[in-house]
Amino acid sequence: MSTKKLSKPIVVGDKRYYKYLIIWEDIVGDSTISNYDEFCNMSCALIHTEAYIFNKTPKYVLSFGSYQNEGGEVGFGDRNIYPRSVIKKMVRI
Repeated sequence: MSTKKLSKPIVVGDKRYYKYLIIWEDIVGDSTISNYDEFCNMSCALIHTEAYIFNKTPKYVLSFGSYQNEGGEVGFGDRNIYPRSVIKKMVRI
């Protein structure tokens, strides 16, 4: 059985950030006319996102995918905030 090594954390400013696979449930919308059975079979999308965790609070998880760390300037890009209620699983990768 192979075991993958966890990625090393990145350091931005003076803080370490760890990479995670976040599996979360997203809304699905459809503006077409459908019948009763099609509507009943509609479901949410299960999304897989790889990102660094910026912060976790009791209600939210904040993540980023890109950053800058030059000349004393620290910045974060590709940012998301997830309500914990939509997160199905988080695994450090």
